[in-house]
Amino acid sequence: MTAGGWIMIALSWSFIIGLSVFCMKRVIGLKNSQADHIKPIYEIDTGDLGDSEKKKNK
Repeated sequence: MTAGGWIMIALSWSFIIGLSVFCMKRVIGLKNSQADHIKPIYEIDTGDLGDSEKKKNK
């Protein structure tokens, strides 16, 4: 592989790893008050089930 190829690989991987670290730091660094509105996937009401709160309110 040429020197240009190695530089391109190094830049690409640096960007991918840097973006991953940036995103993880933002998510992990949330304070409890900032993360209160984030719900786990199993608590999200999509309205397609029989016992859905959205259907009861209509």
